[in-house]
Amino acid sequence: MFTIISDGQTLLLILVLLYLAECLIWVKKQSVVFVAAWGPGWRVATPILWLGNANGAMLILNPLPPSGRVFQSHLVPISISPAGVCAFNLQTLPSGARPATQTGEFLPFSDITEVNTDGSVLVIDGRKFAKCATAKQAKELAQFITSAKEAKPTRRESLITSWIAKQFDASAAKRVWTDAEETIGPIRWMCSLFFVFLFVATPVVVNLFGLERLIIPIAAGMVLLAWQIAFLFYRAHRKFYPAESQERFENLLKMILCPPVALRAPDVLTKNLLSQFSPVAVASVLAGPGDKVFVRDVVRDLQHPLTHEIADQKAAETIGWMGAQQLNCCLGLVERVDRFKGLPGAVMQEGDSVAYCPRCAVQFVMDEGECPDCPGVQLVAFADEREVTLSQTSG
Repeated sequence: MFTIISDGQTLLLILVLLYLAECLIWVKKQSVVFVAAWGPGWRVATPILWLGNANGAMLILNPLPPSGRVFQSHLVPISISPAGVCAFNLQTLPSGARPATQTGEFLPFSDITEVNTDGSVLVIDGRKFAKCATAKQAKELAQFITSAKEAKPTRRESLITSWIAKQFDASAAKRVWTDAEETIGPIRWMCSLFFVFLFVATPVVVNLFGLERLIIPIAAGMVLLAWQIAFLFYRAHRKFYPAESQERFENLLKMILCPPVALRAPDVLTKNLLSQFSPVAVASVLAGPGDKVFVRDVVRDLQHPLTHEIADQKAAETIGWMGAQQLNCCLGLVERVDRFKGLPGAVMQEGDSVAYCPRCAVQFVMDEGECPDCPGVQLVAFADEREVTLSQTSG
């Protein structure tokens, strides 16, 4: 016997599918996502690799309220030094690999005449130079490169180092997060109310009284709640993203035309709110059980980066210069945050191991060579480490 699905069940299924589609976000390879289901415990989320490609993968957010518990941090897709700009980033976390879009092309500031954007693409002198994580990041990079180009060469180094330091400003990140929690709180409450109305109250009353009697009141309730959320979303988005008018209009239109989309409005507001800050700065604000391990791995990634094949000397110097600046800022932040002090910490010798990889901390019974999992990173012998320690303490 075949079971006939009622009109009410069909409608509910459609609403559920529309809603679940909004719980999916695309995570770029050079992006870190911090999520929390309930309460204050945050964690670094891992996308579903088989739902992705070489550029990124899909991540399923917690479908239950409250929403707006997701923040992204995007690595900068370029390196900048006082000499110029290079389309390459030394860092490889969190994906463990660099995107294929990083060409390593180097442009000295003296050769740059115009910097623009095309969506999320950074365009220099009419040519696509680097692929950014978002259009917002591309615009910010274009503005900064323009200001650095126009600055006097004697001032350029301090301008760039200040720009890098701002990415590791945990105090500024915390202020943005605190302000967002206050502003987005009423929107979360409205979305939770809408969720209960749509997926709890509606199925119950439709099952009791039938869809034909209640279709108009239910539709009116959906529209009323969705429009209220859309109004609050508009004000909050204009406050946090004043220059992103196109994104604001597109999301507002979707919420009005498809009410279930409004349930995830807080996600749209929080997703890129802290994206201008380093993942280490975001981790210092969004504390969680795995934040120490994550920060430790970021520090090791900067201290012992994977080898690259950039042959141009100016490009390699720019990549190394920016990597060194990022490492200094990262170590400074680690020392200022009590729970991160002492990271990355020493690697403790286990069993018959005689050496370890300073990047991934895997231990080996051979005392020299290159780590097979970390190209370009040489093993460190425990014996050599002890000798260095003894020589330092003996003066």
